[in-house]
Amino acid sequence: MRILFEMLFLVFALLSAPAIAWSAADADSNWWYVQVGTYDHYHDKDDYEGPPLFAGIEYHVDDKTYFGFSVFINSFGDFSEYAYVGKAFHPWHKQPAFRLLLTGGIAHGYEGKHHDVLPIRWGDSWGIGIVPAIGYKRNRVGIDLALLGESGLLLLVGCEF
Repeated sequence: MRILFEMLFLVFALLSAPAIAWSAADADSNWWYVQVGTYDHYHDKDDYEGPPLFAGIEYHVDDKTYFGFSVFINSFGDFSEYAYVGKAFHPWHKQPAFRLLLTGGIAHGYEGKHHDVLPIRWGDSWGIGIVPAIGYKRNRVGIDLALLGESGLLLLVGCEF
């Protein structure tokens, strides 16, 4: 029963965030953004295992607000999901393609002894995730470097459509 509840929650989060965003924004100013990541770096690689696979999709309400859902193999080799809301900041006005990103949402999949890597957690493998990143997006293609906890980095490449 617990697994059914978790799967229903994830499906609801995935489907409802874009629907809410779509109703709140003008259809001409929003877009989808797909990201993949396969390169990561950790301060102490011996503590981590699993292939660095990441895929995500985001629905952008405008140039600053977005909702997303990603699936990935976390640094401990567990399949994980992350449903989030994000905010993009463009602090360098002379270079508008550069951006700072901050996402916050619900993460699932950090199990057992690795459950404590999430700042706020509950149940077997649920918790709150916060991911800052710095990136560059020009036209429809972007590249981002996300900070993973205290010791990891993930390189992401994305495309808007």
